[in-house]
Amino acid sequence: MIKIIVDSTAYTPKEYAEANDITVIPLRVLYKDQEFDEGYPGTYDAFFEDFTKTKVFPKTSQPSLETFIEEYEKAIDKGDEVIVFTISSNLSGTYSVACLAKDQCKDPSKVHVIDSQGNTQTVLGYVMEAVNMRNAGATCEEIIKRIESLIPNSAVSFIPDTLEYLAKGGRIGKVTATIGSILKIKPIITFKQGTLSDKKSIGLQKAMKDLIASIPEKIKRLFIIHIANTKFFEMLKKFVYEYLAKRPDKDKIEVYEGEVGPVNAAHVGPAIGLAWIAES
Repeated sequence: MIKIIVDSTAYTPKEYAEANDITVIPLRVLYKDQEFDEGYPGTYDAFFEDFTKTKVFPKTSQPSLETFIEEYEKAIDKGDEVIVFTISSNLSGTYSVACLAKDQCKDPSKVHVIDSQGNTQTVLGYVMEAVNMRNAGATCEEIIKRIESLIPNSAVSFIPDTLEYLAKGGRIGKVTATIGSILKIKPIITFKQGTLSDKKSIGLQKAMKDLIASIPEKIKRLFIIHIANTKFFEMLKKFVYEYLAKRPDKDKIEVYEGEVGPVNAAHVGPAIGLAWIAES
């Protein structure tokens, strides 16, 4: 068998993980005087209620080396091979830790670590692909080759509710944030193939439509996502489902709604967005 391991920033629903024998290794969140595992979607409400009021930025850290080694060796002892998905190495040290753990486990040849070059539900989309292929009898090599073919045309994009979190996190200057707020500029922040880029729109509805227009033609899975249950999530969903209804291939596209947790909130703040997996 093939054991699938993924870190918590893919925001894999707990029910899906349990049903498909997926181990989720959490990143750590340091907030005020507390330190905790990021956890599963659906468990973030108390954090976000406080976070959006205080605007104290959390710090984050990758999982421990020992945690990865322990999970690898559990699978190896059962006779399994292991495929590990992590958040992009350009965003976190998690990939490096996962690779180091591979080198130190009892049989490194059984462990395959994939740098997703992505973030949030984009990585979940790869996990879903791997699960389907594993269940159909594919080998690790076949699964890895398939995931590598999807990476170039897959991405996640966010529209932040406000620019103040990006300014506070050092992503943009405070002057830029102030001017942007006055002019109602909405950035669309996209992470694709390990690279962050942004596009600016005037007004929220225009930003949503620009975001939807960026969905690739050969889309396979689409995730409509939010951070901190922002009030604009329902509006985005409405626009997305209207867009999908007009596509001739609408019945072939898998559509999901999902929540993004504290690790990403630390950099973006409350936001809405889309993540997708697409063919090249």
